[in-house]
Amino acid sequence: MYSHQEMKQTLDVAMGRKKPDSVIKNGEVLNVYTGRLLQQDIVISGKRVVFVGNIEESGCVIDDEVHIYDVKGKVVVPGYIEPHAHPFQLYQPISLAEKVLKTGTTTLINDNLFFFGLCENKDAFELLDELKQLPVKQFWWTRFDPQCHQPHQKEVFTDQRISEWLSHTAVVQAGELTDWLPILQGDSEMNRWMHQAKQLGKRIEAHAPGASYRTLSRLAVAGVTGDHESITVDEVWKRLELGLMTTLRHSSIRPDLPELIQELVTKKEVPWHRLMMTTDGATPPYLEKGFIDYVLRVAIDNGVNPIHAYQMVTINPAQYYRIDDHVGAIAPGKIADFNILEDLHQPTPVTVFADGVKVVEQQTLIQSFPKLNWINKDEIKWNLMGQVTEEDLRITSEKELEYPVIQLVNAVITKCKHEWLHFNHGFLSHTNHPDLLHVYLIDKHGKWITRGLIRGFGEKIDALASSYTSTNDLLVIGRDPQAMMEAINHIKSVNGGITWIQQGEMKYHLHLPLLGTMSVQSVDELIISTKQFSQKLAGYGYHHIDPIYTLLFLSSTHLPQIRLTSEGLMRVKDKHILTSSARI
Repeated sequence: MYSHQEMKQTLDVAMGRKKPDSVIKNGEVLNVYTGRLLQQDIVISGKRVVFVGNIEESGCVIDDEVHIYDVKGKVVVPGYIEPHAHPFQLYQPISLAEKVLKTGTTTLINDNLFFFGLCENKDAFELLDELKQLPVKQFWWTRFDPQCHQPHQKEVFTDQRISEWLSHTAVVQAGELTDWLPILQGDSEMNRWMHQAKQLGKRIEAHAPGASYRTLSRLAVAGVTGDHESITVDEVWKRLELGLMTTLRHSSIRPDLPELIQELVTKKEVPWHRLMMTTDGATPPYLEKGFIDYVLRVAIDNGVNPIHAYQMVTINPAQYYRIDDHVGAIAPGKIADFNILEDLHQPTPVTVFADGVKVVEQQTLIQSFPKLNWINKDEIKWNLMGQVTEEDLRITSEKELEYPVIQLVNAVITKCKHEWLHFNHGFLSHTNHPDLLHVYLIDKHGKWITRGLIRGFGEKIDALASSYTSTNDLLVIGRDPQAMMEAINHIKSVNGGITWIQQGEMKYHLHLPLLGTMSVQSVDELIISTKQFSQKLAGYGYHHIDPIYTLLFLSSTHLPQIRLTSEGLMRVKDKHILTSSARI
């Protein structure tokens, strides 16, 4: 990130041998190291900061060719860092970067889940290399587990593939560890990967909601360095006491930040330097409010010292991930990524600089955003193979049967209840059960189907099909066999998406041609589309906070209690199969 030529150029400017490119004058600059605001000037050469202080004392050559930006009366803070991004929540890394840059986020620490599981390393690394062209810096973490049940997991998560990811210069972390129990039980393979991550100086993040102090302590012994799953201040404090970097979350399904901040500010001697903040993979409607700038606003409005808030999204993650030689602060030698604010209480910037260039004014891009080739690669297309028939959707040949029903408790948590139900030619008799729907997970390779029933998703939905799932297979929910077949065939014909058929008409469709999970639309377009989807679903009885996460997590086995898997309907706690999948 800092070539010898670039270093030499920056030093020549600092020594007065060459002229800088620009100067930001008269701003109140936040020093995130000291927590002080000082009126200072910022001298920039290329992508780097040369000097911060009184321009008259810099020794730099300033003449009419040097661009001067006078920001008197404004506050200048470092570009924001999202320490825990999932860049595939219908958007993709390029469209996400373009959106969040407008509100001041200049660095993303990204999950590689879908790119690892669905792409060859060669193709994924080509994406990482292409993303270097963007003004938003993109670092990565690499998974050790898929957070869903995969019979062939060992064939995907191999020593060679994990080692290649861990050794990549853009990878700063291992995790998040959703299946960490094997590590504590002494699994030699996963512990070997943990050791390799430590040897390479990478951080290791756990996903440990509700974990006890003893369990967290054992995870720390195993090599874990951080966690983002605290939902109470007591859980925050446990992690801090154990030396874990602790990330406070405000996401589309876990908007926990107000309560956490309100309780933290009542405590004495809070180690704010050990805290970060994240949106944790917020879905598109959330981004209408902003991104890290919105998280900052929530934190400040709930009583945190603004200086601490800005440190939690700048220098804290930069130092934690060991990228503070380049980002996280406004200081000599650092990349010139910073935001110009009206004041500290208004974290949405009026102007954004990235790589030393003014790129955003009043949340509008004023520089062209690079167009990358990755989204056109054949290797990232999603295909539904084989042929699904209406016969495959039939649950039973019996007229009455006791059957396990998935009860959707909230957007992502489920419970199981066995019910005696009436069937007509293999499908539910819906007369007394408008909120009871069929649900299927269909192998994208065309080999198996898992059949189930679900309550709490909605009422009288004819057919909704989605390739956006944790397993990358096809999820189908509905009550009308003909409509469900129509939705399945439509998804197959367009190679991925979310399709809803109601009363013979297309009620909603979102095309997801990238790995079946991501759109080529802009985030702003996705905000409009997904808000419409949520509103329409609410009209059919979906009352939870985020239906997009419901579609994603019905096949995720890192959450309780019952999930759709390739083997059948699984009880997560003991991996017991309640009903088996069937061959297609």
